[in-house]
Amino acid sequence: MDEGTSQYYFTASMSSGKTLCSLLKAIQFQECAVFCAMSEGLKFTVEEGKCVQASAYVPADNFTEYHVRDDVDVMFKISIAVLVECLNIFGSGEESSLKMYYRSEGSPLLLVLQPQSVFNVMTDCEIATQTAESALELRADAAAARLVLRAPALLGLLAGLERSGDTLELRVSPDHPHLSFLSYGMQDRSCVDVPKSSEMIQSFHCEEPITLKYQLYHIRLIMKALAISSKVVMRCSSNGLLLLQLKLEKEDQRQMFSEFTIVPLLDDL
Repeated sequence: MDEGTSQYYFTASMSSGKTLCSLLKAIQFQECAVFCAMSEGLKFTVEEGKCVQASAYVPADNFTEYHVRDDVDVMFKISIAVLVECLNIFGSGEESSLKMYYRSEGSPLLLVLQPQSVFNVMTDCEIATQTAESALELRADAAAARLVLRAPALLGLLAGLERSGDTLELRVSPDHPHLSFLSYGMQDRSCVDVPKSSEMIQSFHCEEPITLKYQLYHIRLIMKALAISSKVVMRCSSNGLLLLQLKLEKEDQRQMFSEFTIVPLLDDL
């Protein structure tokens, strides 16, 4: 592609698309995502019914080149499954440089990938785009509790709970044991208490006890994101929404993020 960027709504380049691919896999629980290019970076959003919304954020400083026209809205629907497959076209073990181009509304998203270990080899991909529908608006009230947790520790805890039932009850309190995870179904029940002195908890703020229930299936949707993240910021809002921001730190210290917003069970609204 020798043409200038001015004729494109969006162009971007990065030395390796491997981390981006991992981040997209972490929210790949639906076929399609809404792709949004903003001046501050890229955002990919998927939804599970009207109960879970997940977004992957790639700040602009992760790209070697990044340009978005400021006179148009660059937002469209795209198959996240196809995008992940294209990013992984040379294999999961191969580092490949990535260039992305989006010409105008209705145009395909163009990808150019070149493996770093092989010279004079590259592949072009075109991924069809569709008009994006309006995203689900999940508005959280003021945070009743805010915690910063170590992602690997939370992953291990949830992995131990996930076969125990179909409901997760989350209790946060300024008093001991501070944080409790209870899972139960028709017959099984398990509980894990985590005091704020635990190595799992890096920061803890809660002024009043709060108890909320969620479908365990919805909580499981964060497992892939936890597996590639270092830290989780958890917010329990007063209207019951659970907000989770997961930070993925790269070797160059730049960050990418994923965020999950989970709606509580109806009887707890």
